[in-house]
Amino acid sequence: MGAWWIEVDGLVLPKPLSGDPGLELVNTRSGWGEPFDDRQDYLRSFDHLVTLAREQGVLEAERAANLLGRQTPASERERVRTRRLRADAHAALTGSASTPALNRLADAARAARSRQHLVPAEHGARWAFTGRPRPSEPLDGLILVVADLLTSPRASTVASCPGHDCGWLFLNTSGRRRWCQMAVCGNRAKQAAWTARQ
Repeated sequence: MGAWWIEVDGLVLPKPLSGDPGLELVNTRSGWGEPFDDRQDYLRSFDHLVTLAREQGVLEAERAANLLGRQTPASERERVRTRRLRADAHAALTGSASTPALNRLADAARAARSRQHLVPAEHGARWAFTGRPRPSEPLDGLILVVADLLTSPRASTVASCPGHDCGWLFLNTSGRRRWCQMAVCGNRAKQAAWTARQ
């Protein structure tokens, strides 16, 4: 395991530090605010997207297992669509989204919900994907939690790490957290400031 990443089933994913599954989608890229660099993107394949959705609890393990290893034109389209909507989600969560970006997120969330059904649960019912697993489900699940966060009071606690080549988002519920990881981004900034003073 590295400073910013973990390994899950042989795949490298970003270390979950944000406190919210919707933010974990946004944090599959680092270097926000800088030109896009493919090396800073954790969504290297459709399997990375499926595994992220499963690990964040928005895609059931059995459905994820049925989607893993299916590198098809449809799955690649979903990976590309995820990257585009991830940028819209970042803009919305940092208060810089344009009206078209918000409309794209709304359309994606509406379509995602339309592909779910209410199914019985221990206490009432829950939304779930049913039938044959579709390549859209990993992103569908992640976009729905992004929409939930955007429309909740917790949206006001979203903060962006000012670390160099970072920009990861996290919930700053205490109002005192500045870095995604004090031990990494915080210490790097302290070291850079000390070096500049010498």
